[in-house]
Amino acid sequence: MQLRTSKAAHWARSQSEKPNIAIITHPFQERGSNLPIDNMVAVARPLANRLLLITGEGYTGSPRGTEIIKIKATRRTSFVSRALEQAVVHAKDVRLLLKLRGQIDILLFFSGTPFPVPLVFAQTLGMKCFIVLVGMGESASLMQAVKGRGGDRAFGELIRLYLSEAAERASYHFSDKLIVYSPAVIDLIGLAKHSRKIVVAREHFLNFEQYRFKDDLERRDNVVGFIGRLSEEKGVLNFVQAMPAVLSARSDVTFCLVGEGKLEGDIEAFIDKHALRSKVKLAGFIPHHKLPDYLTRLKLLVVPSYAEGLPNVVLEAMACGTPVLATPVGSVPDVIADKETGFLMRDNSPSSVAQSVVDTLACPDLRRIAVNARTLVEAEFRFEKIEETWKSLIWSAKDE
Repeated sequence: MQLRTSKAAHWARSQSEKPNIAIITHPFQERGSNLPIDNMVAVARPLANRLLLITGEGYTGSPRGTEIIKIKATRRTSFVSRALEQAVVHAKDVRLLLKLRGQIDILLFFSGTPFPVPLVFAQTLGMKCFIVLVGMGESASLMQAVKGRGGDRAFGELIRLYLSEAAERASYHFSDKLIVYSPAVIDLIGLAKHSRKIVVAREHFLNFEQYRFKDDLERRDNVVGFIGRLSEEKGVLNFVQAMPAVLSARSDVTFCLVGEGKLEGDIEAFIDKHALRSKVKLAGFIPHHKLPDYLTRLKLLVVPSYAEGLPNVVLEAMACGTPVLATPVGSVPDVIADKETGFLMRDNSPSSVAQSVVDTLACPDLRRIAVNARTLVEAEFRFEKIEETWKSLIWSAKDE
């Protein structure tokens, strides 16, 4: 939806009239998950008189001009203990918001949809509450992944996800603004009834000096990679289970997995069972500044997720000249047009992933598609363009 704002009037505001903004994230931040938060902070900082970041102890960034408040939380495994921990975190949020009464104008819930209680409490304190739908219906998609995995703990996990989905929907109702990365997800995850409060805005931008286009696809080895969190919603097990079928069709292919997560043991067990050690490199966690080196070694990046907003790694690969094969979830189809700026899979089942990898590697237009992808991200994901959208959003909310 277009914001009815006057850019000239907004940009003429003085520093003293800027709102005080707080960004509140999920309390459990995994290693390597700083980038989306850092991007959101970088976008919000010039628009705020005062900027606070309320996050978990796992966050390791130190952005300039930002006050950081960390909330301690402990990861639990059982259904009951996780529910109790969530309640404790909510209580900490409420207590902190009470301390900040009168000091925050706009509260951005980012990287994790809030439960209704902290959100409604913040509104009673006079804060405008925005939800940035980073995962875009992630709970529903995770249910699909858990059902497919099965196992003894699946039932308890499904109950937790059903409750989380219900809480997400309630939060949408109470929020002042719902910020999505793409108009397409409005119908996709059933947000049409909230259309009056929906705004399309992204926090994604790239440093094109760091992510330079490397025009050498024809000379690269046939390395097919996955980069991301090793967890159910990322579809990484589906990718691993597709490897034997890929190799039966293309013996010249090798694989590289970059990342860490709770599925590491399952992945290693599958690789050992199918004697894939010589064909698979498990790189583990790598610092973000080294990511371009890994991206430019790949012939193809596979993103087989069940749910996504808009993965940074997709944009980074496109900038580097590495073709992307992804499931058409979240905002991915906004940047990947099949066989034009990348490749889209029908679904993320192992058979579909395998066939899509084989077909993509045989495509004669890989270089043309890689050039198209770089052109797209260079035009759409510069900081100045992203900042302009958020400037209109923030000033519009302040006027309301």
